[in-house]
Amino acid sequence: MIAKQAIMAVLSVVYVGYLARRLGVAAWGELQASLAIASMAAVVAGLGVRGYLAREIAVTPELGPRHLGAALVVRGAMGTTTLLCATLFTLATRAGEGATLVVIAAASQLATVLYTTMWLSFEAHERFQYILYVELGARLFVIGLSVALVASGFGVLAAAGALALGNAIELALTYHFLRTRLYQPRLEVGLGELVAIAKKSIPLGLIGALLGVIRQADRVILRWLDGESAVGVFSAAWVLIEQLELISDLVLGAAFAAGMRLYAHDQPGFVKLFRTALVVATALGLPLATGVSLVAPDVVALVYEGRDFAGTSDVLRVLAWHVPATFAFQVAALPLLASKRERQLGAVLGPALVANVALDMWLVPQHGALGAAFAALVTSVGTLVATGILVLRYVREAPIGRLGGATLATVVMTFVALVALKTLGLWAAVIAGAITHAGLLLALRVVTLAEVRALARRKPEKNRQAAAT
Repeated sequence: MIAKQAIMAVLSVVYVGYLARRLGVAAWGELQASLAIASMAAVVAGLGVRGYLAREIAVTPELGPRHLGAALVVRGAMGTTTLLCATLFTLATRAGEGATLVVIAAASQLATVLYTTMWLSFEAHERFQYILYVELGARLFVIGLSVALVASGFGVLAAAGALALGNAIELALTYHFLRTRLYQPRLEVGLGELVAIAKKSIPLGLIGALLGVIRQADRVILRWLDGESAVGVFSAAWVLIEQLELISDLVLGAAFAAGMRLYAHDQPGFVKLFRTALVVATALGLPLATGVSLVAPDVVALVYEGRDFAGTSDVLRVLAWHVPATFAFQVAALPLLASKRERQLGAVLGPALVANVALDMWLVPQHGALGAAFAALVTSVGTLVATGILVLRYVREAPIGRLGGATLATVVMTFVALVALKTLGLWAAVIAGAITHAGLLLALRVVTLAEVRALARRKPEKNRQAAAT
């Protein structure tokens, strides 16, 4: 999964840069606003059924076909309803290209709701390779088709249509691998049990809804208060940051099922997993933030190369620090999710959403996209601090020595990358920084070669020996 993300991050950055330059900042911003509207409409789909049943399947795998069938029915029905409402509201209040983009985005989002629901089985059974296959295939298709259409003179509607078609293909491929490699989803529960599952999922669903709205609110408010161009500038930086945050999603997403099982059956093992996740979040998040802050103007010039995106480098420097805050928040939330303390997490995210909207309303009229970036950063840091207080028992177990080593490695890396940037340019800074940081992580024993080898193995060593026997 990490190898896939490394490949796709490069391709996605090239693709986003090309698309944004060809479409122009206003059309690019309108496309991103339509995607944000559809995403916000879909965040309530299923009311947390996906996360709730993924946790149940991780603990009791034999219930997979039954639980997945229930999840598809609930999330499919709710997703269709909410996205249809958003589409009808848009058609009633807007016209032209912007309204058409929201309709296409809604259809695309419905396919996403369905295939990500099916992914819960791959995640719970730790069969991540099939997510890799469908993601890689579908994303390459989208990039190839939309670039060809835009290069041929077609506009933003063609690019949005290519994205929707790619999501439909991803849905079909996901179902194929699910049916042939795991099991066929089965609806074995009646309406009463479906309602009961939905009710039990509401606390977790509110968490997902709040997180989704917080992530999309900045672009929607920007569109409302400052227009498409401001959304385009902000989104140009945001999509680059999203590529980095997917690294955290992959690493910590892979630990989700193990975390649920360890919390239920092996508390010392769960504490060890939490400590390791903190180290990973720090060792990945800090260098990414400092590195992106350092080379932001060069990256924006390389990817977007246009006067319309001149303000993106400042936005990117601010949003870069969203990365380590998000990484650490995902780790801090793990004990709350494992112990089913979603209400406490919701008590943090609810005020965070209010604060984010209030900050946007205050900062956007004066500072535009940069104000929205500061609002997003302040919200993410505040959310991290509040969540850390809730799991203070686990935070006290943090390996201070390894975290200090990761911080020191980042400081040295920054100095080396800065010298390389001033003397040799962007790519030398990236290579020198990456080599320096990786070497220091090993030298300072933030990670060990044994841990790297263990990560690279497809199975634990004892399982290999048992299989050979």
